[in-house]
Amino acid sequence: MNRQVVMKIIKHCSQTFPTTATGFVVGMDAKSTLEITNSFPFPTVDAPVTDTHHDNNAVSNHAAAAPRHKANTVYQNEMIRKLREVNVDANNVGWYTSANLGNFVNMNMIENQYHYQKELNERTVAIVHDVSRSSQGSLSLRAFRLSPAFMLAYKENKFTTE
Repeated sequence: MNRQVVMKIIKHCSQTFPTTATGFVVGMDAKSTLEITNSFPFPTVDAPVTDTHHDNNAVSNHAAAAPRHKANTVYQNEMIRKLREVNVDANNVGWYTSANLGNFVNMNMIENQYHYQKELNERTVAIVHDVSRSSQGSLSLRAFRLSPAFMLAYKENKFTTE
């Protein structure tokens, strides 16, 4: 992963903390190595205001589901088209999200990664930056994929969170 990408992800996740931050990563799949060369945050989604107060969970849920939103898919494709216009090799190779104290495995994360691996490429990754753990002194940045067995179980509705 390019150093610039690491810095951009850290900055975006830190600025939105404690709300979930999401974005997509571009690069190249060169033989057995996935090279991540750039990242872009997804546009923010305004959550509906209920009972005249701001609900942080609603905002966080909208942000967590952002990678699957149709508008963001269009945004990703437009950004990749523009990168190619200036002769930059760019393919959508995954997405990123923020976490708080290791808490990131939830249905939004699973659905997002399933969507990416099913619709784009089985080699796409989910990058998770844990803002809280990173603030304690060591960078917490991890990459994940769903296994083929899990993809099949999820497709056949044999997976539950219970």
